[in-house]
Amino acid sequence: MIRLSWIACLLTMLCASSNASAGWPFFSEDGLRRGTPEYYEARAGDPPGARQKYRYGKLWPVRARPVGPSQTFVHRYHTAHYWPHPYQCQDRASVMAFRDIQLHNGWVTATTFYDYHFDEETHQLNSAGFKHLSWLMSHVPEQHRQAHVSVASTDDANNARILSVEKAIASAANQQSIPVLPRVTDPLGRPAVEVQRILQSANEGALPPVIQYTGAGTSEGSGG
Repeated sequence: MIRLSWIACLLTMLCASSNASAGWPFFSEDGLRRGTPEYYEARAGDPPGARQKYRYGKLWPVRARPVGPSQTFVHRYHTAHYWPHPYQCQDRASVMAFRDIQLHNGWVTATTFYDYHFDEETHQLNSAGFKHLSWLMSHVPEQHRQAHVSVASTDDANNARILSVEKAIASAANQQSIPVLPRVTDPLGRPAVEVQRILQSANEGALPPVIQYTGAGTSEGSGG
């Protein structure tokens, strides 16, 4: 009698509870029957770990944690057995994405025609610009084969630069079609003429080499 009364009391409390949904405990909150394939598929995306709850006016724990229903027992076993899957896949994907961005930016920098690739007055390709274009059309991979032209101070200069590069591409022997895109940037290096001047001035201002020599009769040379 005591056991039956206890069970009846428990059922009464469950039915009277405002939080109890229809069909509990055989059905979940979304109406799916527990233990069915549809139920586990719907719960497959639940994150692992303890849930953050709000009690007595405080968040438990204080640090951010997942909310909502906890993982099922089978899903907790899967998480413990294959950890850190699938998070290592997300980490690898983020690293690959950052690598691809850096790789793309590097090729953009390498395929850019800067101020020293053009004549200062006519804004046409000079000898360095033609060599750079020849390297671009013959050595750069096809997926990165596009010409970027550094933007000048005036629109006329920009148009002249782009037109000069397009004409040089059209007159190439292999007849490749390469897009020419303007780019707002500054040269990362120095022109070869400026580098040559720096090296020449350094050689001219260098002191003559002097060999330190001590005679045999001195105190420094008679130790042996």
